[in-house]
Amino acid sequence: MKNVDRDVYYGIMPLLKHERIYSYWDIVLATGAWAIATWCYVQGGTIASLLGFKEAITGTMFGMVLAGIIIYLCVIIPTRNGIDIWLYLRALLGHLGVSIFAIIYIAGQFGYYSINAEIYANSVMRLSDAAGFSISSVWKPLIAITCIIFGTMIALRGPIAVRTSTRIMVPSLLLVGVIILISVFSQFSIADLAAITPPDEGAYGDRHTSYMLVMEWNIAYILAWFGALGVFARLVKTERSSYWGHMTGFSVIMAGFICIGVITTLAMYASTGVVTDDPTEWLIELGGPGFGLISLIFIVIANVTTQAVGLYSFAVSSKVIMPKLKFKTVTYFWAGWVTLLILWGGIWTYYETFLAVIGATAGSVVALVIADFYIVRKQRFSMRGLYKVNGDQTYTYTGGFNIPAWVSFFVGIICYFLVYDPINAVPRSDIFLYTTATGLTMFVSAALYIILSKFTRIKNYLIKTEKTNK
Repeated sequence: MKNVDRDVYYGIMPLLKHERIYSYWDIVLATGAWAIATWCYVQGGTIASLLGFKEAITGTMFGMVLAGIIIYLCVIIPTRNGIDIWLYLRALLGHLGVSIFAIIYIAGQFGYYSINAEIYANSVMRLSDAAGFSISSVWKPLIAITCIIFGTMIALRGPIAVRTSTRIMVPSLLLVGVIILISVFSQFSIADLAAITPPDEGAYGDRHTSYMLVMEWNIAYILAWFGALGVFARLVKTERSSYWGHMTGFSVIMAGFICIGVITTLAMYASTGVVTDDPTEWLIELGGPGFGLISLIFIVIANVTTQAVGLYSFAVSSKVIMPKLKFKTVTYFWAGWVTLLILWGGIWTYYETFLAVIGATAGSVVALVIADFYIVRKQRFSMRGLYKVNGDQTYTYTGGFNIPAWVSFFVGIICYFLVYDPINAVPRSDIFLYTTATGLTMFVSAALYIILSKFTRIKNYLIKTEKTNK
């Protein structure tokens, strides 16, 4: 476990300027590797059920870039100070508060990995059908769990095994994306795709409502990666490279692969009349027995390695926040949690509700981070307080919780549910049509926190006698 301990150690300790190794292109490739996983196709398929080709593509690209302009202000903190964003959250949420939020947030993130495992299972079952013997759908959850088992085995071997897996994952997923595009554009022109009417076009009454729902889902989707922003950002040499590198990888490249999901869903619907956001169905139908089966093999391999990367990364993040935990224990815990999500089977079924949970929680915290760092603290904070050097209790606040921040957090979430019904995925108020639910949550949380910080007693509570970071 020496390599794991090293990653945890360097995840906790601030990196000095001369220790930074990432350029703009390094961060683009690193974030892009996370951005091209098969869950992008599920997101694209969901979008294509509501919007036509042009609106879906422009809405996805515009929404994710617009959201990125705001969200990636967060990466300046780890890049400038050489610390993980989770460590800065000690200043915002309090030492105990950040631990609780981390458990909730990471638990939510693993919903994507349950989808990843289900796609793996679908691929295995379709490959089995092609080989001449069918597997009953009863076995699907157990097959999906083998993806978790194999991913856990790789993750427990440490960072070298995980990085080797990444070298397999990225080319495999890129190749799948290329095969999908070749399959679609060998049968459809852009004009053909633009003429396809989405199956649920009128489901929400009018196109503007559908468009804003897609904007909401895309903003929530990109917010899901908030927890990873400090992992790479602290390694980048300059703030400009960090900001625009994350924008390129987590917004532009990710949006591009979601658009592949949009295109393929529409093509599948036009060809067969079947509406599906499952890429394994597209590959067999549109790619034929040759391309389709090859792609399924790559998906099986890539999804195991995606699982390994996720389990390792979040296990390390958990140890960065709570160093006393054992790496194996944390890895087994999160693997067990994904297994429970698979056995439940509800994440993919209630995908829009899952996105709502991500949007409500991550949106509020991202807004609070930006308000706290740039406006309330004016980009100055106590490194001693973050690490409790010599017993420094600056960020212990009230029992480990920053009360004004948590009040702002929950008020923002309440506003989210006032304007949006995540169970039925429908707006509750016309306000949603102008701000989206996540946009309103971010505005309310940030505005309330800033207003509270203007009161002298609360300002002193937040700032105290900070020894500012130089």
